[in-house]
Amino acid sequence: MSNSMEPQADDKQKAFFERARKGILQHLNERGGKLTLSELHDFSLNKYFIQHQSFSSMMETFVNEGLVEYDFAAQETTLTEAGRKFIAS
Repeated sequence: MSNSMEPQADDKQKAFFERARKGILQHLNERGGKLTLSELHDFSLNKYFIQHQSFSSMMETFVNEGLVEYDFAAQETTLTEAGRKFIAS
Protein backbone atom coordinates (compact mmCIF):
# COMPACT_ATOMS: atom_id res chain seq x y z
CA MET A 1 0.00 0.00 0.00
CA SER A 2 1.31 3.41 -0.98
CA ASN A 3 1.95 6.24 1.45
CA SER A 4 1.01 8.87 -1.14
CA MET A 5 -1.76 10.18 1.12
CA GLU A 6 0.57 10.92 4.03
CA PRO A 7 2.11 14.13 2.61
CA GLN A 8 -1.37 15.53 1.93
CA ALA A 9 -2.53 14.63 5.43
CA ASP A 10 0.60 16.21 6.90
CA ASP A 11 0.02 19.40 4.89
CA LYS A 12 -3.62 19.54 6.04
CA GLN A 13 -2.56 19.04 9.65
CA LYS A 14 0.02 21.85 9.40
CA ALA A 15 -2.55 24.16 7.78
CA PHE A 16 -5.06 23.38 10.54
CA PHE A 17 -2.44 24.04 13.22
CA GLU A 18 -1.63 27.45 11.68
CA ARG A 19 -5.33 28.38 11.45
CA ALA A 20 -5.75 27.34 15.08
CA ARG A 21 -2.73 29.42 16.14
CA LYS A 22 -4.17 32.51 14.47
CA GLY A 23 -7.63 31.78 15.82
CA ILE A 24 -6.43 31.42 19.37
CA LEU A 25 -4.38 34.60 19.18
CA GLN A 26 -7.34 36.40 17.58
CA HIS A 27 -9.54 35.26 20.47
CA LEU A 28 -6.94 36.60 22.89
CA ASN A 29 -6.91 39.90 21.00
CA GLU A 30 -10.72 40.14 21.00
CA ARG A 31 -10.73 39.67 24.78
CA GLY A 32 -8.50 42.67 25.37
CA GLY A 33 -5.17 40.93 24.79
CA LYS A 34 -4.98 39.24 28.18
CA LEU A 35 -6.48 35.95 29.41
CA THR A 36 -5.60 33.36 31.98
CA LEU A 37 -3.98 30.21 30.72
CA SER A 38 -7.11 28.29 31.74
CA GLU A 39 -9.38 30.55 29.68
CA LEU A 40 -7.15 30.23 26.63
CA HIS A 41 -6.90 26.46 27.04
CA ASP A 42 -10.69 26.14 27.33
CA PHE A 43 -11.16 28.13 24.13
CA SER A 44 -8.60 26.06 22.22
CA LEU A 45 -10.20 22.84 23.40
CA ASN A 46 -13.77 23.88 22.64
CA LYS A 47 -13.09 25.60 19.30
CA TYR A 48 -10.22 23.56 17.84
CA PHE A 49 -10.31 20.36 19.93
CA ILE A 50 -6.68 20.93 20.93
CA GLN A 51 -5.90 18.75 23.93
CA HIS A 52 -3.58 19.59 26.82
CA GLN A 53 -0.25 18.36 25.41
CA SER A 54 -0.78 19.99 22.02
CA PHE A 55 -1.95 23.19 23.70
CA SER A 56 1.19 23.26 25.83
CA SER A 57 3.33 22.83 22.71
CA MET A 58 1.42 25.61 20.97
CA MET A 59 1.87 27.94 23.95
CA GLU A 60 5.61 27.24 23.87
CA THR A 61 5.71 28.30 20.22
CA PHE A 62 3.79 31.48 21.05
CA VAL A 63 6.25 32.39 23.80
CA ASN A 64 9.35 31.36 21.84
CA GLU A 65 8.23 33.42 18.83
CA GLY A 66 7.45 36.43 21.05
CA LEU A 67 3.76 36.39 20.08
CA VAL A 68 2.68 36.37 23.73
CA GLU A 69 4.20 36.98 27.12
CA TYR A 70 3.30 34.64 29.93
CA ASP A 71 3.20 35.68 33.59
CA PHE A 72 3.74 32.49 35.59
CA ALA A 73 2.68 34.03 38.90
CA ALA A 74 -0.67 35.30 37.57
CA GLN A 75 -0.96 32.54 34.96
CA GLU A 76 -1.91 35.23 32.43
CA THR A 77 -1.12 35.30 28.76
CA THR A 78 -0.69 38.71 27.14
CA LEU A 79 -0.67 39.29 23.40
CA THR A 80 2.37 41.22 22.15
CA GLU A 81 2.67 43.58 19.20
CA ALA A 82 4.38 40.74 17.33
CA GLY A 83 1.31 38.61 18.05
CA ARG A 84 -0.96 41.29 16.62
CA LYS A 85 1.17 41.46 13.48
CA PHE A 86 1.01 37.66 13.20
CA ILE A 87 -2.79 37.78 13.33
CA ALA A 88 -2.86 40.42 10.61
CA SER A 89 -0.56 38.48 8.28
